[in-house]
Amino acid sequence: MSSIKDVAKLAGISVSTVSRVINQNASVDEETSAKVKEAIRKLNYKPNLMARTLRQQKGRLIRTTGPTYAVYDHYREYAKAGEPYPGSPGKGKKLGFASVFGTQPFCIEVEQNIIKQAQLAGFNEHELIILDNQYDADIGLEIAEAMLAKKPDVFIEHQADVKVNNIIAAKFAEAGIPIIAVDVPVPGSPFMGVNNWQVATMGGKYMAQLIKTKWGGWDAVDLVVLLQNPVGGETTMLRSEGFAVALAEVFGDIVEAKIIRTDGGIGESDQAKAAMDDVLVTYPEARRIAVTSLNEETMSGVIVALQRWRPDDLIVITLGVDDLGKLQIRKGLSDAGVAFFPEKYGEYLVPAACTLLEGSPIPSHLYIENAIITKENIDQFYPLR
Repeated sequence: MSSIKDVAKLAGISVSTVSRVINQNASVDEETSAKVKEAIRKLNYKPNLMARTLRQQKGRLIRTTGPTYAVYDHYREYAKAGEPYPGSPGKGKKLGFASVFGTQPFCIEVEQNIIKQAQLAGFNEHELIILDNQYDADIGLEIAEAMLAKKPDVFIEHQADVKVNNIIAAKFAEAGIPIIAVDVPVPGSPFMGVNNWQVATMGGKYMAQLIKTKWGGWDAVDLVVLLQNPVGGETTMLRSEGFAVALAEVFGDIVEAKIIRTDGGIGESDQAKAAMDDVLVTYPEARRIAVTSLNEETMSGVIVALQRWRPDDLIVITLGVDDLGKLQIRKGLSDAGVAFFPEKYGEYLVPAACTLLEGSPIPSHLYIENAIITKENIDQFYPLR
């Protein structure tokens, strides 16, 4: 199956330009547009519809209020207030949750909030099934089988591998058990998490701002490194590609000559460090480097790889702002982070699960709000106790 990178390579232009042609969100000359369309035709490239929807939303939240989602909205109000849900909709029901990697700070915060909200919804702690996918596709399939055997009424799945999610979707559909996908899509299931295109463009615009204020402009940049997560599928890839497009909107298509895309692994620091080490070996003359990666766990590996660099020669933008990310910001190891607020995920997921239990509809996409957090404003969001 062809990818947007294949289209860009065949057309002889940048990925960001291909993206602009496909989404018609910025002017592209007719000759370039024709090259892109011809490459798409030759490769029979089919843009990911969900990914395209995320791109086109550009920060808009899908409307969740109104009579269609009245039940969901009702439970959401109690979830946000931290109050018991009326009628204890979880009483006598089983709720399953599989974390993407239960020992990571981000995942710990997600899990803790799900447990808190499940208790408010009336789920008995013995009927709350929590398992760990351990960032491993094979283990993820085993976990799915174990979850199926426990027969939850609703399954909240946080699995990093989009191919595995296709298999899991089929198995649970056959069993008649609804799934709510977290951060990585599951076919046929509602999605809860971040609008990857939105957070990437937010981060990219802030990176562009720092390039101007810290280094004086694009000419001073040696490399922009995007550590990506290909196994997460095209939707997750938007989490980095949005940076490239945001930079191109500020500085023009010349940015592509200095952007390096590399597989940073599925979320572990060792994988990201190895990837960053390879980049540094390949580009030994690079001094001023701007970088982003999948999450703060991967960024911790990048930071180790760059530890001999002067802070003035680095621009580091993280994604997530979990406890590890907060520490990175406070210690000056990163310039900023786009906050995903993992401590609030349960406030969306558990009301959605309760709504499904009642047979009522929920929105197809439940996007959490985001914010740029820096050393200057972090106490406004996360005051030190």
